[in-house]
Amino acid sequence: MVRKLSASGSGLMLGDVFGLLALALISATAVLMLLRRRILKRFKNLDLMRRVHIAVAALGGLFLVLHVAYFITWPLNVEILLGYVSATLALVVWVTGTAFLERFRDSLYFHGTLSLSAVSLMVIHSAAAGLNVPFAFAEVVLVGTTAVAVYKTTQYVGKMRTAGVVKR
Repeated sequence: MVRKLSASGSGLMLGDVFGLLALALISATAVLMLLRRRILKRFKNLDLMRRVHIAVAALGGLFLVLHVAYFITWPLNVEILLGYVSATLALVVWVTGTAFLERFRDSLYFHGTLSLSAVSLMVIHSAAAGLNVPFAFAEVVLVGTTAVAVYKTTQYVGKMRTAGVVKR
């Protein structure tokens, strides 16, 4: 069953709006981090950038919690389980972001990779739930996520080899 978005909003539930806002805000934090070097070159204020990132991520987390709370009583199926997995992963992303702020080594690598995975699972959850996200788009997101995760992992392993942590 596919729910259609309508201009009047009759086919779009409040929980869907919360979910779309969460996805948009959480994705915005990922894009912000992808463009961080360019942004820092222009504004030269790392503290402001961190504050904006944390504020946007917190708003995304709030809407994610509202989305889950709205649909918590729905019967479980694969689409909803994907949503719960992505919400749990978002919680892990929050923890790794906090670990980075506390200066734990290598937490930024895990934070970025898990964030990318969480956003991808959210897009796939939206497509599977029938919220006008084309499956082809979800497939492209999944392939892109996998490619970026493998690339970042090889970079990380390369850094570990350079540091002498991993032997060839």
